[in-house]
Amino acid sequence: MSNPSLLFLLLFTIHAEASPDEAQRIKRGFELAAETWGLKWKIAPSPAEREKLILIRPDPAASATELWQQIAPSLKEDWTIPYAAFFLDLTRNLTVVGADGNTGTAFSEERKRILAAFTKNHLAKPGITPFSIALADSGDPKSLPLLEKIIVENPDEATKGIAALGASMLLKNLGDAPEVMKKRLTYLRQAIIMASDQNIAGRSVADIVTDELYLIRHLAKGRVAPDLSGMDVAGRMVQLSGLRGKTVVLLFWDAKSPETDKMIGLTNQMTVKYAGKPVAIVGVTPEAIGRIRELQADGSIRWNNIIDPEDKLAKEYRVALRPAMLIIDPAGKIEYTGLPGSFAELTVDALLAGDAP
Repeated sequence: MSNPSLLFLLLFTIHAEASPDEAQRIKRGFELAAETWGLKWKIAPSPAEREKLILIRPDPAASATELWQQIAPSLKEDWTIPYAAFFLDLTRNLTVVGADGNTGTAFSEERKRILAAFTKNHLAKPGITPFSIALADSGDPKSLPLLEKIIVENPDEATKGIAALGASMLLKNLGDAPEVMKKRLTYLRQAIIMASDQNIAGRSVADIVTDELYLIRHLAKGRVAPDLSGMDVAGRMVQLSGLRGKTVVLLFWDAKSPETDKMIGLTNQMTVKYAGKPVAIVGVTPEAIGRIRELQADGSIRWNNIIDPEDKLAKEYRVALRPAMLIIDPAGKIEYTGLPGSFAELTVDALLAGDAP
């Protein structure tokens, strides 16, 4: 028989440990670990050292699990706002393999609970800027109604402006229909009016809006992709405009993402699937040329890569998060922007079949 006193003590202890201080310790601990890991990666003297570092990357899933234990009982309280936003950031690209062997989104139920709690308790509060940013960074169109509610209900101009910026960025996932583009431009205008001087991850809202306008003008679906060129691991010049007549899969990536292995697997599958067809798969990466040469030589990576050590090409394409994939038709027009996966493959399939619009 269980001991009621012991059970009460255990529950009390769990509740007592849930606190802003403990949540801050977890958040700061992961940030410091990630920062330290990034510095070690930057100064790693050899591909072998980088290989070792990949194996000891800070684990966002472990930190998310620990953080959830702290914030879950208190999501209606204001102190959880920045930590719930951080939880969304930590888990946005994490996946899990189910009992049926299919891959799904990790922490999906926890994320739903956060969104429900914020909808009920926090959308009209001025201190939810981190939450608005996390919603935008999630890339999930389901977050769009929440951002639009913040724009309408929140009394703080800067918060409304950042939510408007986030809404505009999420609308990119809904395509380039005229009504969608009109809404995107409206939200960008609101962001400039309400929050131009606000800072997000070291950049002003005004600068971010400038980049978003560049994306609309030059990198939206149907636009001719800006030309891009660089050296591959064999010292050959690879130029986007030189691939006219082929469907081009352009992948911006690096090895720092927790989902790097999944991205490599998906892109390798595309390479095999489209072998012998008029499809060119080109990666753009800041990784060390020696390491990429080794991975391509042993077949771990089956596509050619342009080495972009200073991220010059990524900046020209306004790549904020990696991996980022573009599908470009034989005439050089952009047909898809997003993540590697089934939607990217469907776009390539449609272009090969002549069914793309």
